[in-house]
Amino acid sequence: ESNERREDGPNRARLFAAHQTASAYYSEHLQSAEASVARDFLAQRGFDDAACARFGVGYAPKGWDGLSKFLATQGYTPKELTQAGLVSEGQRGVYDRFRGRIVWPIRDTSGQVVGFGARKLYEDDNGPKYLNTPETPIYHKSRVLYGLDLAKRAISKGKRVIVVEGYTDVMACHLAGEESAVATCGTAFGKDHISVLRRVMGDDSAAEVIFTFDPDEAGQKAALRAFSDEKLFSAQTYVAVAPGGLDPADLRLHKGDEAVRELF
Repeated sequence: ESNERREDGPNRARLFAAHQTASAYYSEHLQSAEASVARDFLAQRGFDDAACARFGVGYAPKGWDGLSKFLATQGYTPKELTQAGLVSEGQRGVYDRFRGRIVWPIRDTSGQVVGFGARKLYEDDNGPKYLNTPETPIYHKSRVLYGLDLAKRAISKGKRVIVVEGYTDVMACHLAGEESAVATCGTAFGKDHISVLRRVMGDDSAAEVIFTFDPDEAGQKAALRAFSDEKLFSAQTYVAVAPGGLDPADLRLHKGDEAVRELF
């Protein structure tokens, strides 16, 4: 195989590098004065500076072009930033995709940043509650699982994986000692995710896959979708539902780390 790229194709190494630089930029801005709203949001959910550093949580400034201007000084072109999904294109040119949001870096199994998930903080933000990187040459949402880079060793060793619904749920589980937790990124759990987990966990009939879903209608639909594909696992599959229907992040906040461990 050749490492050379077609002239019209993106340079994947450049896209990975741009994401790594963007991740550092967002992490640094989490400590800015503007990001006090983001820090308060995270602290109220039980995540201190050390927890945010562990997961690379960052903050995307409100301005339209803070990241794109910074990456331009690092030698990245507007075309590369568009290919990477870090900027969007409008009538007046490119602008930052993530603005005024808490940002979580999404990494592949080797630990390279391939995309971001971002939660809105401000009422004047007309975008969705959660916004993810679009499909790019290095980011395919049906094949990535948030936290898998951190969880793969525990999953492989323990032959057990916990599939939760959100970024903060993954953080809560890991901080509580359940280090095999992962989450999908803006899409339903599907066949490609199963393939990814099977490569990490192996095909052991004694292995366990534990799903946690919100008890609302959307969560019930997600559980049914997940179980429709469960035959693709050699493992045993289960659903864990916390007392009161709390998700792992809320369970940790209100009941403590031990309650999270007892859930699984």
